[in-house]
Amino acid sequence: MAVLATPAVSTKPIAPAPEAVGRPVATRALGLDALRGIAIIGMVFSGVFPHEAPWPGWMFHAQVGPPSFTHTPDVPGITWVDLVFPFFLFSMGAAFPLAMGRKLQEGKLPEVLVNVLKRGALLVFFALMIRHLNWFGLQGPGWVNQLTSLVAFGCFFLVFMRFPSLSSVRATGVKLIGFAVIAALLWAHAFYTDFTFDKSRNDIIIVVLANMAVFGSFIWIVTQNNLLLRMGALAFFAAVWLTHDLEGSWTNAIWGFHPALGWMYQFSFLKYLCIVLPGSVLGDLMIRYRSNQEPAQEEGPSKILLGLLCLSLIVVNLYGLYTRQLGLTLTLDAVLSAAALWLVRKPASPQGELFRQLVGWGVFLLFLGLAMEPYGGGIKKDPSSFSFWFLTSGLAFFAYILCDLVSSRFSQNLVWKSIIQTGQNPMVAYVATAFLISPLLALTHGADVLAALRDVNIYLGVVKSIFITGAVVAATAYTTRKGWFWRT
Repeated sequence: MAVLATPAVSTKPIAPAPEAVGRPVATRALGLDALRGIAIIGMVFSGVFPHEAPWPGWMFHAQVGPPSFTHTPDVPGITWVDLVFPFFLFSMGAAFPLAMGRKLQEGKLPEVLVNVLKRGALLVFFALMIRHLNWFGLQGPGWVNQLTSLVAFGCFFLVFMRFPSLSSVRATGVKLIGFAVIAALLWAHAFYTDFTFDKSRNDIIIVVLANMAVFGSFIWIVTQNNLLLRMGALAFFAAVWLTHDLEGSWTNAIWGFHPALGWMYQFSFLKYLCIVLPGSVLGDLMIRYRSNQEPAQEEGPSKILLGLLCLSLIVVNLYGLYTRQLGLTLTLDAVLSAAALWLVRKPASPQGELFRQLVGWGVFLLFLGLAMEPYGGGIKKDPSSFSFWFLTSGLAFFAYILCDLVSSRFSQNLVWKSIIQTGQNPMVAYVATAFLISPLLALTHGADVLAALRDVNIYLGVVKSIFITGAVVAATAYTTRKGWFWRT
């Protein structure tokens, strides 16, 4: 594949804006918002889904499923739950060129680097506060803990929102108030209860995202005009991963180098660059083929067929790898991939060329992942494998195409618009369950009503999951419509 060079075009038309939902596709990365929204909604739903029989194993992580729900690392396979985190990481990588490209073109490299470090620090802060102010983990009376989480949720708005209508001094003052109230909450619980602050108690998902935000951004900045060098960074990581257990080797030293920072940084976290950096390729391609271009307006069977092929590739690999029908999976992948490549072989518009490029990348990464499937005992999410990183990246390309096609036709549909809006404000959605919905349900005894359904019938337990997920989506979509974005 040819080396990509970031084109000298403005990325401003793709910058997030809540009112942009429903505008022409070229002015808004709705497909990327939708993919991110599906990922975060999947995280929420799988997190509150009842972990008990008789639900089938594909409703949980493949390595943590029924009947025991204990971690079984020797079990290969993936489920839809195992895709939500990779899809979110992929979306994060795709946002790098969209978020930093314009400032780099304007020669604002120092500002960009400072913003990257600031983003990493704020995400680490977020990871710590999620675990320390979550009412489930506090030691005080129940109602006090619940109110603490609600107040912390409000403070997050002060800390993470931007206030363009205020002067820089006043905006800084607002943020300092948010930090001060959070510090007061921590002090009060430490003074009156057995609560203790422990930096090792953090949200590992957000810590990983912080590492990806910093290292992934730096690598993209260095390689923005050299895709070969970017892929070389992945090859270097793979070499370290495969040789780090050799005592005395310099790769072993790199692997183990994290003095006093093991809770915040470990070289093993960088494995997810194998998903984030392919995602950055999507962002590069979106800028090249979508910015300042009118989207193709024609609708026809080819687009519908392309969407069905992308969906089929995702379903086939989930089913085949979970049930371990590897021969059937490989055969169907070959047929479906060939059909998709044939369908996009003669693009008639910039969007068509974008899809041609994306299908090519998706097929390449899919088969790279399949080729590495036998390594380490089969594809696994936990502990994750080379096959998992590359195959899920390939599926993410197909998922983006599908989301983009759906968004081009249904961006005003209430359900799909809510998914898009959730993807535009993912930090709110990530903590809304623990810091807003659950405390409110507990304070109003709504949680008792939902729990009673489970006592009536085991299958009614899923009603609680659906209700909480719907409430999270509704709350997040509301903040998006209001323009209350959390940004790091």
